[in-house]
Amino acid sequence: MPSSLRIDDTLLRRMARDASFYSLTRPWALVMWAVLAAALATSIVSLGSAGTDADVLTAWMPVAVVALAAYAVWLTVVNARRAVRAAMPPETIVWVELGERALLIGADKRRSEIPYDEFQSIRAGRDAVLLKVRGASVVTAVPRPLFTDEDLATLRARIA
Repeated sequence: MPSSLRIDDTLLRRMARDASFYSLTRPWALVMWAVLAAALATSIVSLGSAGTDADVLTAWMPVAVVALAAYAVWLTVVNARRAVRAAMPPETIVWVELGERALLIGADKRRSEIPYDEFQSIRAGRDAVLLKVRGASVVTAVPRPLFTDEDLATLRARIA
């Protein structure tokens, strides 16, 4: 029997937080953070060795790097909120069922049946279970309260 729950704004925000954290800690995102950290360190070190012509530009480089990092975080959070809200608007009844060969997910009148072999990986956050689809750059976020610990163990076994 499928488990279900009604989505509210608080749960949507928490699910978006889990999805944002997932996005910001992916391998390519970690490369981006390393590049930004190197740029910040280089710009700070060059503050002391800048000539008079480059003083203004050099002084603003650390600020620009920090602003770029903040913008990346903000954009990730906004996109995660938008995606979660589009999939599950507030007051939507969401349900999930672990079938023999596929994960069944429903939101109001929509219903999806996704074979387990379509998933590349699973990550269970505090408020969202994030399912990475093979060949796609996006994840499917499902409310964590819909899964018991046994369900997650079963899901991990079927995806691996």
